[in-house]
This record gives sequence, structure tokens and C-alpha cells, in this order.
Amino acid sequence: MSEVDRLEVAVGECREMIREAHAATKDLRTAVREAKKEMSALARDEVAAQVQAEVSRQLEELGMRTSEAISAATQKVIAEFDRFGESLLGKETYWQKASGRRAAPRPDTDVIELDAAQPSEDSG
Repeated sequence: MSEVDRLEVAVGECREMIREAHAATKDLRTAVREAKKEMSALARDEVAAQVQAEVSRQLEELGMRTSEAISAATQKVIAEFDRFGESLLGKETYWQKASGRRAAPRPDTDVIELDAAQPSEDSG
């Protein structure tokens, strides 16, 4: 076999190896693309799970705080009604202790007196 024949065989072998390398590269690119898609889907699912867990935790915390606020407000309203009831029964002066309001001065007289002796200005 001559030197030229050997070189032609070597060139043919090199071309075959290049074709195989191109096919392997194409397969690898396809595998990388599929892996990226799968990783993206897994990451999306993981993020969704973490977001759902955080939302659930915050909703539970909000529910507890809301319940506490409702209980406190309910107790405050009940206490206010109790104090108002006591003032109606004469046990407490409601307008002096009402929460959230300025204490009103106690009226000078309990009953308004009408003077029947004064003539009205209309009859004049």
C-alpha cells in the first residue's frame, strides 16, 4: 500500500470520526435541552410548593391575629355595654368613664325646670 493510499484511508477514517462526533454532539444537545425542560418543570413545582407553604403559614398567622383582635374587640364592646347598663341602673356615671370619649361634665340639674309664669315672646 502506498503512502497516498494510507493517507486516503486515514482521511476517510477521520471523516467518519467527525460524522460520529457531530452525531454525538447533536445527541448531547438534545439531552441538554430535555434536561433543561425537566429541571425547569421541577423548579417550577418546587417554587410553587414553597410559595404555597409560605402562603398557608401567613394565612394561619393572619387567622390567629384576626381571632385575637375579634376577641379583644368583643370583650371591649361587652365591657362598654356592661358599663352603660350599670349607668342606666345608677351604679356608675357612664358619661364620665366612657372609653374613647372625653368625659362630659355632669349636668347641674337632673331635671329641667319649666317656668310657666314667663309669657312666651309669640303671645306679645
